[in-house]
Amino acid sequence: MLTALTSQGKQVVLTRQTSLDSLREWRKTETFHCPQCKEQVLLKVGDIIIPHFAHHQQTNCRDSFSEGESPTHLLGKIQLYELFSHLPLQTEMEPYLPDIQQRPDLLVTWQNQQVPIEFQCSTIPIALILERNAGYHSMNMQPIWILLTPPKIQDSSACVLTHRFSQFQQHFIRPIHSSTKETLSILLTYNPLKQQFHYLSHFIHLRGTSFALCHSVMRIKHQTIPFAIPAAPSTTDVEGLTRHYQTARRKYLRSVIGYNQRGIHHRFLRACYEMRVQPIQLPAWIGVPTFGQEAFSESDCEWQLLLIAAIRQTMRTPFQPDRSLLRTFVKTFEGNSTLQLEACEHYMDFLREQRIDIYRLDKFIGRDFTLDVLSGRFLAMHARN
Repeated sequence: MLTALTSQGKQVVLTRQTSLDSLREWRKTETFHCPQCKEQVLLKVGDIIIPHFAHHQQTNCRDSFSEGESPTHLLGKIQLYELFSHLPLQTEMEPYLPDIQQRPDLLVTWQNQQVPIEFQCSTIPIALILERNAGYHSMNMQPIWILLTPPKIQDSSACVLTHRFSQFQQHFIRPIHSSTKETLSILLTYNPLKQQFHYLSHFIHLRGTSFALCHSVMRIKHQTIPFAIPAAPSTTDVEGLTRHYQTARRKYLRSVIGYNQRGIHHRFLRACYEMRVQPIQLPAWIGVPTFGQEAFSESDCEWQLLLIAAIRQTMRTPFQPDRSLLRTFVKTFEGNSTLQLEACEHYMDFLREQRIDIYRLDKFIGRDFTLDVLSGRFLAMHARN
């Protein structure tokens, strides 16, 4: 941890303003105590590890959430503390909140509101995240979680890229409203080694845990309160998202047969066989981005073809919507059925807009929904309020 009390009860916050030599001399004449349990703590000052306080091993302080931190976490907390302090805002490092028995990394007061800031560098159970958030909400606090920038993104200068996100990381993708009333999905991350915020936004689900997204970088010295929001994607960005999406679609359709380990039990391949079409020959209107498509872990090609097959079995068309059919359909997939139902309805809207005849899989096979349709889909998806 980075905070302690002196023998006189004065709070100490370890920042980069004090030299290592000064800290070594100070610990010879001063004793330090945990702000929470009041037990004596050690001031550790090494040449490599960031200076910090630590309890003795036999501690009774059960709520010392800051124990065992990585150097990256310590460095990030110090940098964020300095950022908010210089803005200037009232900023507390590791304050203990007795009413909920929690200790956020930082507590920033902005416009008379206390905002807990959590810089999360390690994976912890999502249930614990929900528990901490519930504690903050019980005190009318809205926490801000900042994740450590994923290693593969830290050195990337690409404005559009494809990346796999764990379920833990996906939990922190949150919708926010821009000044233009556009709703953005954002994952806010920070890299202490380069002192850069990496904004990941405008997510397009590809398959499984893979997403195409926009990527922007901001130096910590340029950060503001409230946090800056990424600009709307440029035409070049949208074209980049389109290419990433199409590449992922083609890759899936070309590999699905070779990597099939379920034989005739592979629902997607069975549906292709029954419709007498090779996966790579699917028309371009099967496998298009749809609002809410991230509710399915499967590729858009897969769930959309299976939806087409389910509709065809009823001898209906997209012009004859049947919500009960859609409810039955989404029950065959894992995930949030409410969000999946919404995705299906948006895909049905797309088929009606394009006047697609789902009984003619050969129609539009040669048509490529590039900038005309796909780019428009991306823009429409991110312009929803």
